[in-house]
Amino acid sequence: MTGQLRLAQFLTIETDEWKDANGILRPESSYYYQNFFMSESKAFQGNTYDFAPFRIEAQTNALNGDNGILQILFPYSEYAIKLVEQGNGNRLSSLILYTLWLPPDDSLTSSMPKEEGYYIGIGASFSDTTIELRFRSAIDSVINNFPSRYITRELAGLLPNNAELALQ
Repeated sequence: MTGQLRLAQFLTIETDEWKDANGILRPESSYYYQNFFMSESKAFQGNTYDFAPFRIEAQTNALNGDNGILQILFPYSEYAIKLVEQGNGNRLSSLILYTLWLPPDDSLTSSMPKEEGYYIGIGASFSDTTIELRFRSAIDSVINNFPSRYITRELAGLLPNNAELALQ
């Protein structure tokens, strides 16, 4: 069937080291999951990503410049509980999210279109069936008194003297 939209999402979740309630230092850890290739591990960006059923619930942006919120829903499972525990309630976690547009043969190549996002953990919640990890965009919005930069010859090089300026 032609014209199918084929998206794969790859998560890299990293947790910082922290002390648990007993004062034991827990090491930092990295976890790699993808949600497209069922029961398979796939190599991507130099790491091996295991299959995990997860869903990206929402990413929201506000007009006043608040950072975007991302929610990842995992089934209530041992590996998802471990993500929450290792991230100290998902407050010491960081996330890199890759969204890949796959070709019809589902091959992974370095030249395929992809989107990349960086996020910081802000919390987690549990229900009987799901575990939700919440993240906030790691790129902060720009405020109105942020120092601006001007295009100068040192920054941009030689510029045309007319309106034929094309940004690529």
